[in-house]
Amino acid sequence: MLTRRSLLAAAMAQTPKPRVATILNAYFPNSHADVFLSRLLEGYRLNGVSHRPRLQTVSFYVDQFPVNDMAREQAAEYGVKICKTVDEALAGNVDGVAIIGEHGEYPRTKRGNFMYPRKRRFDEVLSVFNRTGKVLPLMNDKYYAYEWADARAMYDTVKARKIPFFCGSSLPLTWRRPQLEFKSGIELDEVLAVSFSDLEEHGYHAIELMQAMVEKRKGGETGVAEIRCIEGDTVWTDKFWSRDLLDQALKHRQNPPPENKGQTPQAIFVKHKDGLKATILNLNSHTRDYLFAARERSGATHASCFYIQLYNHNHWGFMVKHFEDLVLTRRTPYPPERTLLANGIMLFGLESRLQNQIWLQTPELGLGY
Repeated sequence: MLTRRSLLAAAMAQTPKPRVATILNAYFPNSHADVFLSRLLEGYRLNGVSHRPRLQTVSFYVDQFPVNDMAREQAAEYGVKICKTVDEALAGNVDGVAIIGEHGEYPRTKRGNFMYPRKRRFDEVLSVFNRTGKVLPLMNDKYYAYEWADARAMYDTVKARKIPFFCGSSLPLTWRRPQLEFKSGIELDEVLAVSFSDLEEHGYHAIELMQAMVEKRKGGETGVAEIRCIEGDTVWTDKFWSRDLLDQALKHRQNPPPENKGQTPQAIFVKHKDGLKATILNLNSHTRDYLFAARERSGATHASCFYIQLYNHNHWGFMVKHFEDLVLTRRTPYPPERTLLANGIMLFGLESRLQNQIWLQTPELGLGY
């Protein structure tokens, strides 16, 4: 006998899935396109539960095809059209768009940012919106842009056009070991986040996971007043940050740490307008995990690992789920201001490094939310 639940499941299975276009830099093994799209196309597992795709991917625009390209074979396997332009990828009955603007062969700016064409792709998508009069749910993987003016312009356009929008790092979404979630109104004195590998590519993730935690403090986010980036042994002796917070964070590493060969440490120091001190440590000699620690004004401390399953990338299932939810509900899952501020911290941090590691005042980052 068919139950109500089985009848509902059968009806949902027969309902056409919303159709989405994906705009990619390059699609090769372990790239952002791979760890996102392979789950969008085939489904994913989270916490021991399998999830089948709720969207139908109908088109790819791909900027680069390296020797280990996956786009062509995946397109043939799943019946996806590879398009020559963004305009073509969005033609027809499309219900949502994902821009996966990470990886590929692109130069760096003088400050060290990869010149990924996120702003260019955003503008190309927006031109389709303008021509058709349709505003579709839009995902922008990771940060907005490699120049502050472009990042701010993208954010302002999203707000002005009321675009259902999802952006940012996967790190705020992933598992926390041990579980750590601040209640709204917590009074924080100092926070610290730890990353590894390239400061621009991976340090950014630590910035955004940190921002996802501190935005819950009493009074909400007030913005950033000053930023400094330093490198070398002076990181260990600088008095801006507290070593005990690092010691607590390191206790929660999940992956075996690398051999300590004296790899150069890097730090970005952040002074928030309300007095909160924040430090991002990029430590290739200490960790292969993203870590967080905080001290309340009362003196109580907290620490956790933001666990990413380093080699099978299952945490990307959370990104796919959020994109599916965005397309199905047209609701933005969390504040886009978070990513804008994290984007700015990264850009001004790298600018400080370029300018001989000086403190930079950042009135541009006076972003309250």
